[in-house]
Amino acid sequence: MSGLALAQTQPAAEQGASREASTKVSLEEVYVTARRREESLQETPVAVSALGADALAEAGVSSITDLQQLVPGLQFGESGSKTPAIFIRGIGQREASAVLDPGVGVYLNGIFLARQDTQLLDTVDTQSIQVLRGPQGTLFGKNNTGGAMLVNTRAANLFESEFGATVKAGNFGRQDVKLYGNLPLLEDKMATRFGISSKRFDGDIENADGETFGDEDRLALSLRTQWQVSDQFGMDLFAYWSRQSERSTPLNCILQNPEANIVQLIYPNQPAFSDSCAASERAADKHEITVNSDDSIIAMQSTMLALTLTWDFFDYEIKSISAWSHQYDIERNDDQDGTSIHVIDNGTRALNDVLRADGEEIRDEKRDQFSQELQIVGSAFDDRLSYTVGAFASLERIDDNPFAQVIGPKGLAGIDPSTVSDAIIPGLPSAGDGFVFPLTTLFGGFSSLENKSWAVFSQFTWSITDTVQLTMGGRYTFEERERALTLVDIDEQTYGQRIGASYIDQAGFYTPITRAQFDQIGRNLPDLPVDVREDADVRSEEWSNFTPAVTLSVQASEDWLEVMNLDSALWYATYSEGFKAGGFEPRGPELVAFDPEEVVNYELGVKLDSLDSTLRFNAAAYVMDYTDIHVRVAEQGERISDIFLFLTNAGEATIQGVEMETTFLLGNWVFSASANYTDASYDEYTATIVTPGQGESVVDRSDEPFALVPETSYSFTAQYNWMSSVGLIVPRLSLYHRDELFTGIDFLAVEYESSTVDALTLVNARLNYFPSEKFRVAAYVDNLTDEEYFKSGFAVSALLGAATLVQGTSRTIGMEFSYDF
Repeated sequence: MSGLALAQTQPAAEQGASREASTKVSLEEVYVTARRREESLQETPVAVSALGADALAEAGVSSITDLQQLVPGLQFGESGSKTPAIFIRGIGQREASAVLDPGVGVYLNGIFLARQDTQLLDTVDTQSIQVLRGPQGTLFGKNNTGGAMLVNTRAANLFESEFGATVKAGNFGRQDVKLYGNLPLLEDKMATRFGISSKRFDGDIENADGETFGDEDRLALSLRTQWQVSDQFGMDLFAYWSRQSERSTPLNCILQNPEANIVQLIYPNQPAFSDSCAASERAADKHEITVNSDDSIIAMQSTMLALTLTWDFFDYEIKSISAWSHQYDIERNDDQDGTSIHVIDNGTRALNDVLRADGEEIRDEKRDQFSQELQIVGSAFDDRLSYTVGAFASLERIDDNPFAQVIGPKGLAGIDPSTVSDAIIPGLPSAGDGFVFPLTTLFGGFSSLENKSWAVFSQFTWSITDTVQLTMGGRYTFEERERALTLVDIDEQTYGQRIGASYIDQAGFYTPITRAQFDQIGRNLPDLPVDVREDADVRSEEWSNFTPAVTLSVQASEDWLEVMNLDSALWYATYSEGFKAGGFEPRGPELVAFDPEEVVNYELGVKLDSLDSTLRFNAAAYVMDYTDIHVRVAEQGERISDIFLFLTNAGEATIQGVEMETTFLLGNWVFSASANYTDASYDEYTATIVTPGQGESVVDRSDEPFALVPETSYSFTAQYNWMSSVGLIVPRLSLYHRDELFTGIDFLAVEYESSTVDALTLVNARLNYFPSEKFRVAAYVDNLTDEEYFKSGFAVSALLGAATLVQGTSRTIGMEFSYDF
């Protein structure tokens, strides 16, 4: 699976000549399953990057996020939850919410991972990873508008036992261990294989309270048992379990808009938000942060079971994949303001603290998904027609998914009438110097979601001639979705009694108290009294969609290859479609529907091997029409402290670009490079904004850049294979560059420079040493130049008045040892 792997052949000497062996080094043939059947990469008319186990190890890839520096057009964003927001060719889903669908599908041994926060896969006994670029709606279905990632673990070896271990240690407390084993159970018939991965990293970013962020604490186990019942029938039972328990993403606050609502509020017995944000920005210069560690936790356990059955009958294969996945012990909490004071607290812990303090029931989120897929792959008419047909069905249930937004410590903030502008609260009454209008803010609750989906699909490839193929396919998908909303409301009248004030319902705040009283309350904050409203809103809807695809491909003839001095050449033209399911999002006390998004892709591609199979060049150019785009927006509610973050549709956009991958062998040198250019622009994007006391208005956001999508990115790797007297030594140097990233969420973010993080260039170095076929030693330095940078973030400039940005990892060094017994 590795485009960097080498194949050595021993050609026969000419008759009468010396029998002394000569060795030719060439790129090996790579096989992929982008069209649900095994095919040569260079003969598959799909833009796909493929890496096998050896290539992943040589490059030091330990999780799918590391692929960003190897695959063109692949970009990972990150917010507070550490969820990998995957983008391909500018299409993805930046929001980490469990109830929103990804834009890039991730498949583990053919099983679709429905939620983005389950897609952070570590390479546990991984055999290969394939990245398919462009909408994959025909064979892979909904939620693959950007593309798909296919991760496969190693198959069990039916014939011999195998055991191996990899140990990695480095600075900042890096301690990784991987173990694998293979045991035949029935001679030539049954075997089982297991893998264990433990990742520990203390983190490299120090918080003001002495804790460190950027940490990793993950454990994953896989078990795969295969039974070849007969020559025609086989069974494959796969089990996977993972646990994550870490701090959330390290965020720094960059102040932008001093007139923003949240900036103008005051907080009891705490400094002003603007001062705390400025302190956070200064900390970033020292590679530090100033967040609340207690509000920063990411935890989840996930279990998966799958049974794959295969039958071989003459010219076709039938495959059944039955899968169940379950997530539990879930906690998602992050300090989204990026400061040391309590301004915005989001997530599981924020809501549970409120409920627990008022004696209300604490709920544990649980998720379950059942899926069944049937595939039939075959050929007919002397193999001139090959086909894939199938059906898919799934049922997903998410219970008690929490959402919360608490403004101020324990939900208490205040309005100083002498500082808050009339534009924020028109007609705010005067209370005299030294008085404060208290206000409480809690937007939170639970939701339960049920998704039902089924689909039928087919794809046929007709070999019109020996060199020309026409591929046509389509998928019909039916989707039914229901979401029930439970709200947690503040009992303002009871809370008013606790602070000695009366609640003014029409204004949304309390009668004034003195600043001294307000700060005194902050020294012993009362808990929020709450009311729980079950099924405050329930919405359901059905959607259906047909996603066709057509590809015409031309393989160069032998005569043409000889004339052009090529080893192989393929040209293809593709029309394909994809869609992502719609849904419902809470916007204040009600659920608001958003429509499915759709992508139409026009693509031209070429794949070439040349110079006696020492040069490989693959490229594609594409234009995509992108409609009803799912975007995360921030909107003002009726009160000064309301910030509603929800998903909506953003009209239309055009994405066009070009990408390339190349590998070149020059003696013992291996050079590889990739590059991507993406021109993504909105054709239509309007948004509604709310101004308290003034009502709604519409703004045009079509001039905004796509969030978290760089215009250009490229990578370059140089590797030397030196067969010394003491073994194979392989030094490797790689460079990755991406353009600046826009992080804005609301309409005002585009006006501030700090909403865009700077361009980034990273250099990594690695030295692999193979004293034998079974033993490997590696030394590595990542971020060789120790560049300080922001890698992602979000800017809520109109309401929060700041950008909260994610710091990248500083220089890390370490050693890795692998041994196969």
